[in-house]
Amino acid sequence: MKSFEEELQHLRESSTTPFDEIDEQAYKKVFDALGQEPEYALPSNFADRMVRLVEAKEHSKEISRDNFWIGLGIFAFLVGLVFAIAATDFKFSTGAFRFLSGYPGLIIFGIVFILALQWLDKKIVRRETTV
Repeated sequence: MKSFEEELQHLRESSTTPFDEIDEQAYKKVFDALGQEPEYALPSNFADRMVRLVEAKEHSKEISRDNFWIGLGIFAFLVGLVFAIAATDFKFSTGAFRFLSGYPGLIIFGIVFILALQWLDKKIVRRETTV
């Protein structure tokens, strides 16, 4: 099958009636335009953007895989917990924590201390590692 260019060229050459001047000019412009390579250049950071896109896609796959395994682990833990409670005739009791009732100041101090460490970590330590 001939391309449009070849058919037009063949028609022009085999035509017994000469092309008029307007047809000749249009024909010349079309084939001049078809003969030129398009002037297009990729942006200078094209390769970097493509690499970032691929890395982002891989990172999202990795996060999805991690979320799957975390979900599966939580599900397995809950199934095991339900099985253990059903199999051992478990009864919940706070007896093991009764000794803490004599130390309310220590409990409050521990909570405040842990919150202060978390705040310092967020404000100082993590800021220094990201900069």
